[in-house]
Amino acid sequence: EMPASYELEALKAQAVCARSYAYRQMESYGYPEYEAHVNDSTAYQVYGNSAPADSTREAVEATAGETVRYQGKVVTTYYYSTSCGRTTNVEAWGTTPSEANGYLQSVEVCGAHGDYEKDLPWYRWKATVSAETLSNLIGLNTGTDIGTASEIKVTKRGPGEVALAIQAVGSKGSVTVETENKIRRALGGEGYEIEKQDGSVAASAELLPSAFFTIERSGDTFVIQGGGYGHGIGMSQNGANEMAKQGMDYREILCLFYQNVTIE
Repeated sequence: EMPASYELEALKAQAVCARSYAYRQMESYGYPEYEAHVNDSTAYQVYGNSAPADSTREAVEATAGETVRYQGKVVTTYYYSTSCGRTTNVEAWGTTPSEANGYLQSVEVCGAHGDYEKDLPWYRWKATVSAETLSNLIGLNTGTDIGTASEIKVTKRGPGEVALAIQAVGSKGSVTVETENKIRRALGGEGYEIEKQDGSVAASAELLPSAFFTIERSGDTFVIQGGGYGHGIGMSQNGANEMAKQGMDYREILCLFYQNVTIE
C-alpha cells in the first residue's frame, strides 16, 4: 500500500490505518466459504504481494496493537494516493454524513508553506480529449449513447469541491452521472493521455485520476483539469509522506486526516 522507502512516520501512519481497516473487516467475515475476512483486490484497499522490508516491519512493530478510534470504536480508515490539497467526505460516495462517519471530514492538507503535496506530479494534471473519444467512452461506460457530446458539465460539487454529479449532453440525448467513482469511470477508459504537472505523461486508465476537476469544451476537444489521485476520502498516502518529511509524527498525520479520533 505504501513504498517501503517512504518516511518512517508515514509508514507508521499507514500501519495503523491498515490495522484499523483489517480490524473492522474482521467484524464482518466477508468470505465464510473461504474462512477469510478480506481478499487482496481494490474491494479491500488492495494487498500487494511484495516481500517484507525492514522499514515496514519497524513501522508495524513500533505501532503494535494501535488502531484509530472514534467515539471509542475502531473505525474504517480509508486512504488513497494523492490529494489535491483538500480531502472530501462520504458525500462523494453518495452516503449521508452522520455521527458514525463524522471522523471523515473535508480538511485542507496544508502547512505553513502551503499544500504539502504541491510539488508532486499528481497534485495537478490535465487531459485534452477529443469530443468523439470522450463521447464514445461515456456511452460505453454508462450504457447511454448520447451521440457526440456538445457539453459536459459538473452540476453538483461537494466538500473540497469534489464533483458529485455531471451531465453530458450530446446529439442523441443526455446522461447524468452521480458519485465520484461512477463519474471517474464514466470519463475514464483507453484513448487519451494525462499530463501531470511535472510534464510526465500517463495513459488514461479505467478511472479518471480523481473527481476533483473542471471540464470545458474547446473546439472539438474537452479539456479536463484536475488534482490528486484517488477517491479523496481519509488519508492521502503521499500527503502523509510529505508531512513526515516536515517533521510530523504519525499521530499528528492521522489526526489531520481523521478528525476527532484517538490512536490507542
